[in-house]
Amino acid sequence: MTDMFREIEKDSGHPKTNPIFVVGIFRSGTSLLYALLNQHPRIALMFECNVLDFPEAFSRRRFKRNWLERQEFYNAALSRHRLTFANRLSGLEHVRTPEDLYRTYSDGKQAAYFGEKSPAYCLRLRQLARRCPGASFILLWRDPEEIYRSIQDAGRKVGFFRRLGMNRFIFYQEQMIRQGAELEFAGLKIHHVSYNDLVDKPGEICRGICQFLGIEFDPAMLQLAGADLSAIHHGDYRQLMHGQLMRGVIERRKSSEDGLAPEVAQKLQRFHARWHRLVGKRLPPPVSATEPALHERLYHGMAGRILFLADNARRALLEFLPLVWLANYRRAKNWFLSGRTVHSDSFAQEFSRHRVTILTSCLVLAAVAAFDLLIPPQMVFIPFYVVPSALLAFIVNRRWGTLGAVASAVVWTGVKMLQQPELDSHFGMLLWNCAMRFILLQGVVVVLDRIRLEVAAAERE
Repeated sequence: MTDMFREIEKDSGHPKTNPIFVVGIFRSGTSLLYALLNQHPRIALMFECNVLDFPEAFSRRRFKRNWLERQEFYNAALSRHRLTFANRLSGLEHVRTPEDLYRTYSDGKQAAYFGEKSPAYCLRLRQLARRCPGASFILLWRDPEEIYRSIQDAGRKVGFFRRLGMNRFIFYQEQMIRQGAELEFAGLKIHHVSYNDLVDKPGEICRGICQFLGIEFDPAMLQLAGADLSAIHHGDYRQLMHGQLMRGVIERRKSSEDGLAPEVAQKLQRFHARWHRLVGKRLPPPVSATEPALHERLYHGMAGRILFLADNARRALLEFLPLVWLANYRRAKNWFLSGRTVHSDSFAQEFSRHRVTILTSCLVLAAVAAFDLLIPPQMVFIPFYVVPSALLAFIVNRRWGTLGAVASAVVWTGVKMLQQPELDSHFGMLLWNCAMRFILLQGVVVVLDRIRLEVAAAERE
């Protein structure tokens, strides 16, 4: 171990523990590896608790607060792992650190080896090593094109995977390669696993991991049919994303036949060539030897880092904002998202069906603008500009209401420009005011659209 990590271990103030971390890109097979390892009677890994997926700068302050309660609010990690009863934290009073949480979970299985499986830790390997210099890292590698195709397929079913995108995927993989190499150079315990080998030769892979951990191999590790998968996220996500595990069969995850767009496939092939050069046989050979240009690497690196910083900010807010604010925000967000509908009809078809409503809204907006021009600019005319977009949202749907909100905000701003010519030279101010008007109108649109949907649902019952 290098001097850097010795100093970190001495000065970190964290108790010395030796957890196991199973890490790989999202959709790379980490859930399969987790299920097999947890079949060993001496291993108890938590499933995507993500308790250490947190900005390191705020960690000390975080663990002085009600972090367990917030962890449960964040991703239901405690209830998924059956560490709580009736949403109460009784029995966890002695848990002060993530390591205590890992150990508490392993006590239920009477397992000597504990830790966590999480794809989020691709970006946190260095941070995990600082906190737990004695940790064991099992890194899983899979063909980048296969991973991204699986992410794309998952995004059609679960919204979380739609937000990953190319920038996050490339940044995750680059960081996993870079930080993994740093830890290996520093002398930490790292074991590499290929997804292809895991599926084709699970016995050989599990024996290799047991040898790496210094424990005896147990044949139960190959009996996926009896695996305890209760900690996997519940609801539709569980079956949609892990249906293969639920069947208890070790097999290659099948992707859709749609494939990747040509430009996406070519980009992934370029990065595949670069990553294969960096990690060698851990990844299958690339189709092409052409690597991405410097500007392409810089672009995806910068975009990925910006998204990573945004994720850090969001995670920190979840830890330090009042829980009552967060709970009400989540309820409002779920309410909003539950009202989103897939529009099967085109704009032309909807216009044909709701021609009277749409034309009436246009006439109302024109009339409101005309009257507003006639009255003194000091008089407030705000509610009347709400009517056109509100009518569209309540009678037609949200997307027509949004178009109405855009039109009303633009017309409203145009009227104010005519009434106050001195604003013409302040384009930034006009743009800002137009955006604020749109936000106000769109809020009304969202609420009325949800009322329309709920009224229609009540009538069908």
